[in-house]
Amino acid sequence: MMTRRVKLGIALLVGLVAGILVGVFYARQTVGTTFGWMSQSAAFRTYAQLANLQYQYSDAPHARAALFDFISFAEELRDAGNESDPKSHELFVALTYMRLAVLDRHAGDTTGYQSDLSRAQDALRAAGSPHASVEDVERSVNQLDSHD
Repeated sequence: MMTRRVKLGIALLVGLVAGILVGVFYARQTVGTTFGWMSQSAAFRTYAQLANLQYQYSDAPHARAALFDFISFAEELRDAGNESDPKSHELFVALTYMRLAVLDRHAGDTTGYQSDLSRAQDALRAAGSPHASVEDVERSVNQLDSHD
């Protein structure tokens, strides 16, 4: 017959093993998900920085192409539901449309300018920004333009 201490020891051992297995499984899921979000966020922000550098230091056609490429990437992430931070995502998209508006203004493309302002407003609204009015967006575009 097993003594009470042996039974207690076996119960503790089984509980310990079960706890370790559950902990490892949960940690793998949590860390894996967090790592995926962090790497996705890092890729998104790096791409945004690259598009901004190309906007600042290249000619207008290359700057425009870089900004549109970034917007396409951002839309793919949104459509796939892979945004790690949807508000931040939309703010980057809004800023990109504002940069496109600056390029359109310089090119004399009033239709493109108005379209980019509208898209920037939509992105700001999606981010929940209180600064999504036409006046606020145009003020931001003017600030971007004055820094170039």
